[in-house]
Amino acid sequence: MRNIACVGRYETVFPFRAIGLHTVQCNNSKETRESIEQLVREGFGLIFVEEEFYGDLKDLLDEYREEVTPAIIAIPGAVGSKGEALERIREIIKKAIGADIF
Repeated sequence: MRNIACVGRYETVFPFRAIGLHTVQCNNSKETRESIEQLVREGFGLIFVEEEFYGDLKDLLDEYREEVTPAIIAIPGAVGSKGEALERIREIIKKAIGADIF
């Protein structure tokens, strides 16, 4: 599963490490941005990013939005969801089927 990575705080990435994914521990948006850029250079196809940092990376995420890979997906952190992950999924579904089903 080296094609899949998870980026975020220790509490968020630890369970992903336990199931064999590559993990990168970050404590702020700057570290997260640098980590994502490195993972993309290394060829990771799926990158989970802690939702807390996801919103601060809009410009970086927009660069990859239309690409097949990498798929960069927000996941809730250890403290819970901020709603950004669900909103992104909502956008993807709306774009795919042309209707807002939420």
